[in-house]
Amino acid sequence: MKGGRADGVAPPAVLVLVLNYNAGPAFETCLRSLQATTYPEARILVLDNGSQDGSDRIPERLGIPIHRFGENLHYCAAYNRAIREYRGDASFALLSNADIVVPTDTIGRMVALAESDPTIGFVGPIQRRTDTHAIRSAGIRWRCGRLPKHVSVVGEHVDAVEGAFVLIRREVFDQVGFLDEAYALNLEDIDFQLRARRQGFRSAIATDAEILHEPPGTTRRLTGAYYQTRNACILTSRFCNRTALARLRVRLYAEGIAGTVLLRPRAPYILEGLRDFRHGVSGIKHFA
Repeated sequence: MKGGRADGVAPPAVLVLVLNYNAGPAFETCLRSLQATTYPEARILVLDNGSQDGSDRIPERLGIPIHRFGENLHYCAAYNRAIREYRGDASFALLSNADIVVPTDTIGRMVALAESDPTIGFVGPIQRRTDTHAIRSAGIRWRCGRLPKHVSVVGEHVDAVEGAFVLIRREVFDQVGFLDEAYALNLEDIDFQLRARRQGFRSAIATDAEILHEPPGTTRRLTGAYYQTRNACILTSRFCNRTALARLRVRLYAEGIAGTVLLRPRAPYILEGLRDFRHGVSGIKHFA
């Protein structure tokens, strides 16, 4: 059912930006779930990062508008361009991965939490795995000198919400800016929320809202190891002291060396991430 609020006041407009890059046939399931939302003021727009698997044709078949970048801009640059161009008078932007399934009431529940407190700048749902339905993430905890960790117990304190499906208040963009493209993807969500915290905004989990989120494939896990390593060092260098950064680099280097000895596929990506941080490399990384 799609209708207005009982008090007759129009609910705030939400611009739903769905980022796609070769998501495959499962992308249709994601989009259909978003189309079925009971929230009446959700406008869906697909952002395509140059997909070559045919998934870019799915939105048009479903009657959903699509913006084609023609190349893979990754997460930060794609969303930044779209938010600047399309946000219009929307009160919220909802950034969504293409590998999720969204229950019909999730967006409404997230908006309700955001509307309850103007200091809430970011709202995330409880994320469950599509295969087991176990909790994948109930928010993120982060401490200087360590890698971020997903919270697995609903109601625990969180420092940030994951960017896979996050509702962001318009005023955050107006007062804080946009995603930092130095990260390209991975941990940019934490950086953005930490910057917003300095301006008085906080992050919250809508514990009555859920999504299903696909586990990453092998390629994403490997390239993710690179981005997580490099970007964790960038994040730590910006928000922590030198001791914390040194401690993190030692831990990551030890993991990379041990992984090399044990022939773990992630190891070269971890070591490359450390090298690139040391050499000041940021932004999109092109792997062979």
